[in-house]
Amino acid sequence: MGGREVGGMSNLLPAHRDLNNENHRKEVADFWGVEEIPLKAGYTATEMIDAIEEDKLKAIWIICTNPLVSMPNSKKVESALKKARFVVVQDIYANTDTMAFADVILPAAGWLEKEGSMTNSERRVTNLNKVIDPPGEALPDYEIICRVAKQMGYSGFNFKNAEEVFNEYKLLTRGTSISIEELTYERLDQIGSVQWPYKNGKGLKRLFSDHKFNTHNNKANLFAVEPHNESQASSEEYPLILTTGRVRDQWHTMTKTGKVQKLKQHINQAFVEIHPSDAQKYKIEEDDIVVIKGPNGKVQVPAKITTDIRSGVVFLPMHWGKVLSGDLARANNLTNDLIDPISKEPDFKFTAVSISKFQKAKERIVIAGAGAAALHFIQSFRKKNKRDEIVVISKEKHPFYNRILLPEYISGQSSWENLQKASVEEIKNLNIRIEIELCLENINTDDKTISCSQKKTFSYDKLILATGSKPYVLNSEWMKHPKIFTIRNKIDADRLKDSISKGNRVLIVGGGLLGLEVAASLLELEMQVTLANRSSRLMDRQLDDVSSQLLSEILIEKGIHLLLNDEINQLLTTEENRYQVSFSSGKRSLFDAVIFAVGTQANIEFAKDALDCRRGIIIDEHLKTSNESIFAIGEIAELHGKMYGITAAAEEQASILANHLNGNPMSSYHGSEAMNMLKFPGINLCSIGLTKLPENDPSYEEIVFTDKKARYYKKCIIKNDVLVGSILMGDKAEFAEFKKLIVQKTELSDLRNKLLRTGKAIEPVIGKILCSCNQVGEGNIENLIGSGVKDLDEICEKSNAGLGCGSCRPEIQKILNDQLKNEQYEKVK
Repeated sequence: MGGREVGGMSNLLPAHRDLNNENHRKEVADFWGVEEIPLKAGYTATEMIDAIEEDKLKAIWIICTNPLVSMPNSKKVESALKKARFVVVQDIYANTDTMAFADVILPAAGWLEKEGSMTNSERRVTNLNKVIDPPGEALPDYEIICRVAKQMGYSGFNFKNAEEVFNEYKLLTRGTSISIEELTYERLDQIGSVQWPYKNGKGLKRLFSDHKFNTHNNKANLFAVEPHNESQASSEEYPLILTTGRVRDQWHTMTKTGKVQKLKQHINQAFVEIHPSDAQKYKIEEDDIVVIKGPNGKVQVPAKITTDIRSGVVFLPMHWGKVLSGDLARANNLTNDLIDPISKEPDFKFTAVSISKFQKAKERIVIAGAGAAALHFIQSFRKKNKRDEIVVISKEKHPFYNRILLPEYISGQSSWENLQKASVEEIKNLNIRIEIELCLENINTDDKTISCSQKKTFSYDKLILATGSKPYVLNSEWMKHPKIFTIRNKIDADRLKDSISKGNRVLIVGGGLLGLEVAASLLELEMQVTLANRSSRLMDRQLDDVSSQLLSEILIEKGIHLLLNDEINQLLTTEENRYQVSFSSGKRSLFDAVIFAVGTQANIEFAKDALDCRRGIIIDEHLKTSNESIFAIGEIAELHGKMYGITAAAEEQASILANHLNGNPMSSYHGSEAMNMLKFPGINLCSIGLTKLPENDPSYEEIVFTDKKARYYKKCIIKNDVLVGSILMGDKAEFAEFKKLIVQKTELSDLRNKLLRTGKAIEPVIGKILCSCNQVGEGNIENLIGSGVKDLDEICEKSNAGLGCGSCRPEIQKILNDQLKNEQYEKVK
């Protein structure tokens, strides 16, 4: 029912009765069988906070609201709840900001988990039926209240069900202008809904049609109100006016709507709207991090420059509370706790504030590691910050190259220049200092220094660890032989290229992505390739049984000899400098070279004495380690027990960390979807997210299309109408679409019927291949830019380029920049 109809506020009585009316108070007292209803109203929400602060109120019971986010002057609310002697929080969500202050938590049932009547804003009474049972110990709100009241010794709370609560209320409406005394639960179910008042078997569609109003003289009383602003006045210190409100797709403090991924696609973080003239005055540009200050606190969020807000006014959405451990996105840090004397409504719409661009103190940032994650961090960081000193510690002589393309470098398909992720000029423009051929050995967190090989030491203000991984070695003694290899860096690749020749017999140990891609390169060099895998399936973590079997058949046809469910147990050198390899199956073979590609281990030995580590270095959602000045990204970072060993995840982490260190408190990482793209000529194969149904969980389902003869296989895995995984074999036309659906967790709805039925034509490769993951040429990119697509992400989404390993994105950006420069030149000419 509507809160005002039932008197659900401290200054109201049921059925629109007036607390100040003596007759109304007597009617309610007589109905409930009590001596009297006190004239003095109870505390309103803001008054409760004041009362706790003044020690007039000792205990507070919070039901179905989140005052730590929704109430003005949040710091004051936080202080009051800390001071309260006893706090009870009754809610259906366990992770609200207010819940952290609860001494007792009462789990409540949600709207589909209970029954009862409700009234909407057009006076329409509807009976809501229970659909599912509430989880755990959760109960309907009325039942929780009744149980507590009876335990406290109060009478009158013996309701057996929601219908009895409804019946009491409808009797309270007898003789009032909102009477529903004739309405029954049974009748309400029959007619679906009805407008109050309900008399003679029907609801009244329109009130006051007889021109008699609920006033002392039954006439409409109009009052001229002289506007008078009692809000805090602006000043030289706080010259702007802050107003707050909602954004389109969110509600209140996002405890419910914030869980729906589709709703977060509209706006996913807090912001401040500023008029262009104010932005110019305060030297603020779009997406700059700005600090909004007021007498009660401050907020730090990105700027959105728009004429939707008037000059002299800024707007903050009210939905965001604490972000991880901070509260700098919370609008109500700023709002004052003035209240309207009649309505008791807080003054959310008018707060004097100042605004300024966030200025980060100059720091020295040391980055240990010179791979994809490190470079992407530097590029992202430098877009907003040119001042900080950046020092890069590189284990190798050659920093910032693309390890993913090493197999193509071995075969000659990619030159060394193609592997470099940034040119000499681009690195120079980043204004960084690079120390090469140094290994990080120790971290001293007390004096904020790191010790490296060659007895070199570096101090830091912020330390970013991006040391990547090293290859897993089955037997360290075997690696001493001259033609035993791992493929992890340029030195490995160069050694291999110099050591093998056409017709050599090469054994590759490992049936994952790296092993298969190295096999593809050796086939290009006309080697005889044997691939041994201890599992019975190739790419067993990335594929299911069917796709793995089809992949094996294709590889055999291409001339690769497979030894599945087999592994090396002995390796001996012959007089001819070849290798006699014995397998657990009993097979023996001679090889000219052996390549191990059996997985990797995180490079974290240097961190184990200084930081919390498990398989990797443990981080939080801000990429921060157990030390507040040290961060980890890439293959070594472990979040909630998971590690994400793909380039796309490393670069996502790097970008998020760059934004966070540049002042955005909401920039946070919550994991990446597994994504695997096999680069093997003639084989179109990728997987995203889940590839196999979890056992004993009926909420997952599959959609599968198979043509084994054509080696064509496509599978989608769905949970709760959301695509959570896919395998595409034969063609990858849906890759970009499926990746977006999985990452954004979009509800499929009618789209489900179109999965694997799109029939998209594959665009032929134009020009030199740029994206080997999805077979996209330079010409395809140039044509797309020529058609008017000028955004890097949009180019990637429409072409499928850059969505796999991501190594081609810098080249796409370069093509885009060159074409934009040419277009600008033509305009000037």
